[in-house]
Amino acid sequence: MTSIPKIIVRVPRAGEPAHLGQLTIGDWTVPCTIGAGGLVQASFKREGDKRTPIGVFPLRYGFFDHAALPDFPRNLTFPFVPLADEMIWEEEGVDYNRLVYSNSGERIDERLMRPRAERLFDVIVPVGFNDAVPELGRGSAIFIHAARSDMSGTAGCIGVPKDRMLNLVRRLRPGMLIDIDYVQADDRERLDPETPVETVRFTGLDRGPKLIVVGAVHGNETCGPQAILRAIDDCRAGRLAIRRGEVTFLPVANMKAYRQGSREGDRNLNRDLREKTIPEDYEDRIGNRMCSLLREHDVLLDIHSFHGEGEPFIFAGPLDNAGPVEPFRHAKAEGEFAARLGTSIVIHGWLDVYGRFLKARERLGYSNKATSEGVGTTEYMRFSGGYAVTLECGSHDDPHAVEIGYAAILNALAHLRLIDAPLPKVAAETVIQVTDIFLCEAEGDRLEGVWKTGDAIAAGQVIARRAGGGVLTAPKDGYIIFPNLTARPGDGLCYFGVASGRTLAG
Repeated sequence: MTSIPKIIVRVPRAGEPAHLGQLTIGDWTVPCTIGAGGLVQASFKREGDKRTPIGVFPLRYGFFDHAALPDFPRNLTFPFVPLADEMIWEEEGVDYNRLVYSNSGERIDERLMRPRAERLFDVIVPVGFNDAVPELGRGSAIFIHAARSDMSGTAGCIGVPKDRMLNLVRRLRPGMLIDIDYVQADDRERLDPETPVETVRFTGLDRGPKLIVVGAVHGNETCGPQAILRAIDDCRAGRLAIRRGEVTFLPVANMKAYRQGSREGDRNLNRDLREKTIPEDYEDRIGNRMCSLLREHDVLLDIHSFHGEGEPFIFAGPLDNAGPVEPFRHAKAEGEFAARLGTSIVIHGWLDVYGRFLKARERLGYSNKATSEGVGTTEYMRFSGGYAVTLECGSHDDPHAVEIGYAAILNALAHLRLIDAPLPKVAAETVIQVTDIFLCEAEGDRLEGVWKTGDAIAAGQVIARRAGGGVLTAPKDGYIIFPNLTARPGDGLCYFGVASGRTLAG
């Protein structure tokens, strides 16, 4: 997979002026401006402070003024749309930090299209700060736009010399992130994926359970790191106080994949997770450290997102059992935990069906590893004597996924009594047991219709069509899980589940 570069914005820690820095994409570097007040930790950013937030933020789209730039390139991979007179970026009220449309002539001074002497807003790229669920007063309208000719400080935005703006937009890529911070000792070295695994631990003064919260096991799932970094900021600032037990935050488990913007570095870290005496790849080396970390804890919350659309959900483990595949004795505690993290859907039964998936692949002539290939972070945690859930926060591209992850962290801390907070309410309404998988056997096998995880399906309803004309139908009333619209022979078209009789919370 082609790596997605970051935009790196760096400002010296010392010296004047505080608003001048450098912006780098790959091997391309230009001078830039930031807020006249310098940088500020994202959690302390406030409206009107003329400061630029520190952090890593998504770039989703851009705007351009068609009248000023009639020859603006149309062959860009990054999405740009023309500005319109009706566009307003709200800086107050219920639509705070939102792009809205107005047909009135009121507040003309707030329009994105208003004439400016230096035309700083001919091209703008909104920075994804405080925009998933905007908090009034925490900062709005942070853009990349043209710098003033004298390179003076902005109101909080990133300014690039006007004659370099088209060079910048040609280097933007879908899914790109912007990383804003002070100059590090060696930023190039800092981008090396061989950096140590970074964990942040907070320990309460009274006894309690040990929770570990993990993000970016898959590098293209960025909601976990963003939610975890926000929780770390809150703990450091005293907005969250760990009273009992311990919480360990691991924002980025797979740094190589995260730096590349890809699902995996050398392979899928969440498969065949175990300690290996002779590691063969990057994920083996990370896995050895991950296993050691997991064994030190009692509970795991692993934060993920998924491709495509669908409702957030939680993957839980099996019922208590002494079987050979996934013996377990904490189903009740794990169920209570899963039920209160904030999602309405909980799914269980993964590993048994994954084993059947591997056997079906083998019958079709595809090579397989052992059933242990289905062991990831949560399965290893249960093997080690604890319990664990995987939280799927929603689509990779959904900005609200970060809020789902952050809320789940707060609920986990409250449920385990690590913080003083009311016991979270039971949110789980639908419990699904995975019972089967439909395999893509030949080129041309395809799903019938557009499905999302958690979609209900009636018995006999067509799920997929074979290339030869046959159909696959639902064996009973149930649910679609992990539909794969781009399945190739040997892949799963989708998993199938039924309503579970499992009670999660008493």
